Amino acid sequence: MLSVTIGIKQFSWKKFLGGILLLNIAWIVSADEAALKNPDGSWKWTNRLIDETSPYLLLHAHNPVEWYPWGDEAVALAKKENKIIFLSVGYSTCYWCHVMERKVFSNPEIAAMMNKNFINIKIDREERPDLDEIYMTATQLLIQRGGWPNSVFLTPDLKPFYAGTYFPPTDMPGRPGFPTILDAVHEAWVTREVEVIDSANQISNTIDMAISRGFTALSARALDRTITTAALDYLRTAYSHAYGGFGTAPKFPSPANLEFLLSEYQRESGLQTAPTKDESLLKMVTRTLDMMAYGGMYDQVGGGFHRYSVDAKWLIPHFEKMLYDNAQLAKLYLQAYQLTQAPRYRRVAEEIFNFIFREMTAPEGGFYSALDAETDAEEGKYYVWTADEIRKVLGKKDAARFADVYGVDKGPNFEGHSVLYVPEGAAAEASVKDLSKAREKLLAVRTKREYPLLDTKIIVNWNGLMIDALAYGYHVLGEERYLSAASKAAQFILDTMTKPDGELCHTYTAGVVKQDTYLDDYAFFVRGLLRLYQATGDEQWLDSAKTLTDRMIQLFWDNKNGGFFYTKADAKHLIVRTKKPYDSAIPSGNAVAVKNLLALGADYRHYAEKTLRSFAESMAQSPSSFMYMHFALNDYLISAENFEPPSDAVVAAIAKVKGQSDDIFNIELQLKIAAGWHINANPAGQDYLIPTTVELDANASVEIVDIVYPKGKSTRFEFSDEPLNVYEGNFTIPLRLKQRPNVTRKENTPIILKLTYQPCNDTECLFPETLDISLELP
Repeated sequence: MLSVTIGIKQFSWKKFLGGILLLNIAWIVSADEAALKNPDGSWKWTNRLIDETSPYLLLHAHNPVEWYPWGDEAVALAKKENKIIFLSVGYSTCYWCHVMERKVFSNPEIAAMMNKNFINIKIDREERPDLDEIYMTATQLLIQRGGWPNSVFLTPDLKPFYAGTYFPPTDMPGRPGFPTILDAVHEAWVTREVEVIDSANQISNTIDMAISRGFTALSARALDRTITTAALDYLRTAYSHAYGGFGTAPKFPSPANLEFLLSEYQRESGLQTAPTKDESLLKMVTRTLDMMAYGGMYDQVGGGFHRYSVDAKWLIPHFEKMLYDNAQLAKLYLQAYQLTQAPRYRRVAEEIFNFIFREMTAPEGGFYSALDAETDAEEGKYYVWTADEIRKVLGKKDAARFADVYGVDKGPNFEGHSVLYVPEGAAAEASVKDLSKAREKLLAVRTKREYPLLDTKIIVNWNGLMIDALAYGYHVLGEERYLSAASKAAQFILDTMTKPDGELCHTYTAGVVKQDTYLDDYAFFVRGLLRLYQATGDEQWLDSAKTLTDRMIQLFWDNKNGGFFYTKADAKHLIVRTKKPYDSAIPSGNAVAVKNLLALGADYRHYAEKTLRSFAESMAQSPSSFMYMHFALNDYLISAENFEPPSDAVVAAIAKVKGQSDDIFNIELQLKIAAGWHINANPAGQDYLIPTTVELDANASVEIVDIVYPKGKSTRFEFSDEPLNVYEGNFTIPLRLKQRPNVTRKENTPIILKLTYQPCNDTECLFPETLDISLELP
């Protein structure tokens, strides 16, 4: 671990950065904007960010720091001058990003140090999620935690060697301020460049293993319910029986956890063996949804959810509002309504959509990305109330009733103000409904307050989530405006955010389309298109979904190890081509892609299976990081368990890889014989009968090591004096394959198993048939 000298003490990077992250930094007020302006009101400084469209980057366009956007110019300059790159990653609704902008990057003395010794690059993580993942992984490796703003120091070759999050403008007792950091990092570079580069190389290699090279189908394990069972066991352990949700403070909504639980509950509900149904799974979901909906994390006046709760009770939120949270949660509340028919879940979903239509829908048809947490440098100022403010709006009598239902009568709970919540929870649902007019009055007054910063980026992947939710809302509730909004947004993306060659772009802001696309854009948007098709039956949405899925495979598929890369092969200035495999606030693009591929049918199934295999070992080892992939695996297993032959087929079969040891593949061939029919066993019992056999083409790249035909059922028929051995119903044939010596197996080319059989019923036998069965090997 590289260390630098700060003052007269020796600090390790990990130790003192960890200390900074644990600081309880005092509340910092807004910088005096006048200090950044000339007497005539013009700005003293303007940097290269002035040409950007991101609202977050534009907030830094008048810093005295000579900011560059990420790109050729900055990278070339760093190499030419052999300077360290200071990379600052944030987003528009990040409170501490704003604090660092006001107190550090607006300080001319600090800016002078940055400009002299560093090439300074500012990134909006929502525009560049690929870079955000790479360099957040670096920060987590270096200091064992992360957050935004993410502050990373890179070599001119873009490799990280030192990182932190928020840095204060001045030294604090035992804790260095940003100027001290700058001096120490610069001193390390000019005196120990070789050591710095060696450290950066090691860190970069570890990043590559963590988010890309570590996932391979060569370490295949069986795709079965032991993996999903382990994930369920994890959720049961992590679940908070007191307050719902998972873990302790801070509490995040974790939609992937809840969707997986609902899918497992619905799977068990569909089983013939009713006693296996576990009502506790549904209870975990509904308890969590209730606690969130009646807590302060939900905007009780305006609808919609804030990002997360800072406490375990869902009471005090971090106040930003994100499109992706509200899309995923609206859908969850609709699913809960479908299962329980409880009106409160319908109400919450409808209020989320009302909020989206009112505050986050662009005239063009897409949806904006986020609302900031602060106004006037005060977090939550737009959303909180005092008892007097409520009394002035509602009058004494109505205010007293409102205060009783929404916890105001219990006293302030947030810096002298009240975050509204419903202490009685679902028991007060009738009162909540009766107070709808009171909430409308308070909302009308609230809209006159200074509005938080609205990030007007339209991001394809997040829009895909909202299109999915709205189309599902139409399916469940029959509201035409939900379908209209979803269709308009989808058409906007197809018309405006698609290049002439058919590739998607990532963002649209103020009429400008920019940024190369990512896996998430295709996977999430296709998810929305498929939902539109399911809701309407309109073939145009299905056709677009298939076209974009084909392009996704072309751009992102890993022919060697399976699964999808997050970035295109020609993406520039990346030290790692990541697969971004883990869930975050949004699901993994690979996981969503698997669900889409399964929904699109047999032509795409082998891509889904190979993707699942490439992540199966990691899913088993770390279920919490792959919860949406478990949700997708559930779909895969359900489809396999419910495998039915076509109505006119006598025999249907699928082949699965059950495991791998060295160069030997353990295969299971699953057969279903239509009712009233049988096929001859192997051996058949009579020399004149044709036994069931499994073979490979002579030119196949693999060969059969051994095969175990199951023992047939001894059955008498009218046409035979002796009993015959036959197969009926469902059965499996296990076999083992190995690679042929000196034969190269083509990537992404399935192996064809040839099943030869003779179907018979009680009175006749048909001609022998051969069925080709496709098998994708890892």
